[in-house]
Amino acid sequence: MDALIASIPGVRGAQAYLYEGSGGLAVIDPGYTGSFRAVLRFLAEHGRAAQELRWVILTHHHVDHGGTALALCQATGARLALHADDAPYLVPGRPRERMTGWGLIDVIPAGLAQYLMTCAACETTRLYEGDTIAGLRVIHAPGHTPGSICLFAPEESALFLGDVLNNQRGLARPPWTVNYNHRRAQRAPLRLSGLTFERAYFGHGSPLLHDASGLIAGYLGARLHLQ
Repeated sequence: MDALIASIPGVRGAQAYLYEGSGGLAVIDPGYTGSFRAVLRFLAEHGRAAQELRWVILTHHHVDHGGTALALCQATGARLALHADDAPYLVPGRPRERMTGWGLIDVIPAGLAQYLMTCAACETTRLYEGDTIAGLRVIHAPGHTPGSICLFAPEESALFLGDVLNNQRGLARPPWTVNYNHRRAQRAPLRLSGLTFERAYFGHGSPLLHDASGLIAGYLGARLHLQ
């Protein structure tokens, strides 16, 4: 690989990233069910064997980020990791969380709701605030889901934000319709206060490649002023 961080094309759902740090090769948020094929193709195109992948890391449990996680782990031998507060959502039969605006839980069969709301069950490594995995430091920023995290790569001055913020039409926080706890989701980006990073990579939207922490701080400052 020419870079330690690369966006993986062809993944459906959230933007997937390949990261190689001191802890080996990792994929962050591999996307919807079936997208593992795009990840494997990307690895092969860049001369990497599937078995070199050590970690599949989810910023949170939603299916657009982790629907293909189990299949990717099975295909590569990689281990799955996500925050401990989201790990229970990968257990079969667990009641699904309610996403108010979608209303899915109330109008579709439970089995289909489980498929739509999370990825298949899989043994996981549970992460906590301050942990380091694959050279990435875990920052717990709950609200969008109970276990939403950001992943900080200090050596590359880069931050993976998952859905804590998006950059689809400019910086924004996730809408209330998809949040587990909207009040906490609105305040979750404040967990990044005091952190300096040049680049920011989002689950949805274009990355910020220069002065990312400054731009995010400016956005948050303006929103807090308006509240």
